[in-house]
Amino acid sequence: MYAENLKAVRKALKYSVKEMAEILEIPARTLGGYERSERTAAIELVTQLCNKLNVNANWFVTGKGKMFNSTTNPNKDELTIRIEEVLKEKGLIY
Repeated sequence: MYAENLKAVRKALKYSVKEMAEILEIPARTLGGYERSERTAAIELVTQLCNKLNVNANWFVTGKGKMFNSTTNPNKDELTIRIEEVLKEKGLIY
């Protein structure tokens, strides 16, 4: 499930493996291994996904709930703005 969810996050954000690996501060080869189920996702990966990409940890682990956490921070960073744009494009938020 982790492999599919990780790939789903990357595709929802329209990142290449290389782009997302850079954001998560891991080698692209490692991220590719996670997506192909060749490696088991470590807790550090889940932490990075949650902190840097606003991924809902419950969704990532169980597949239940929303992929992304909603944000109430008025000082949104560029990544949060991009996530919201993608979600709006997909009709997941308004």
